[in-house]
Amino acid sequence: MAHERNALTDDELVSDFVRGDELAFEELVLRYKNSLYQYILVMTGDEGSAGDLFQEVFLSVYKNASKYQAQGKFKAWLFRLARNRVLNYFRDRDPLFSLDQTDEEGKEPLHEILPSGEELPLETLERAELAQDIRRAAEALPPKQREIIYLRQYMSFKEIAEALNLPLGTVLVTGHRAIKKLQHILLKNREVVYETVR
Repeated sequence: MAHERNALTDDELVSDFVRGDELAFEELVLRYKNSLYQYILVMTGDEGSAGDLFQEVFLSVYKNASKYQAQGKFKAWLFRLARNRVLNYFRDRDPLFSLDQTDEEGKEPLHEILPSGEELPLETLERAELAQDIRRAAEALPPKQREIIYLRQYMSFKEIAEALNLPLGTVLVTGHRAIKKLQHILLKNREVVYETVR
């Protein structure tokens, strides 16, 4: 039975849950727990708050599943709920908060990267160093750009636009600018390392 749930679409799982199948809801949580939690953690930079907000998001899904309109856009709906919770979290702390503000301290990690497969120790070290460099560079991005870069790991640009309730063109331009800025930061950091080694 669990194997059959794995094969169901998100919309089918929501529909099953609305009809009383609690295990369908559990499958949705399992399906999105890592990516959603990491997204919230990236945006808040605080593990405790991320855990609380993660639970609030799925509690909202639990209570409002019957309001979801099945159109194959569950992931976008879920991440929109999460984004709204994160915005409320910051507004509660600072009424003047906006995602347009830049984070001067750069505390948020981009995401946790776990090595997959067997690698030689040197390759593992190089990959870990590169991941750390990318995380540091992403911390320098404005929050909107950092958000799109993170979401792009799990969603298409079209899904990101739906989740953030933004025009696709805006998401594409913001994503392109974020990538260019990341490239610039990474190149600049390499030049600094090269200069100090010489």
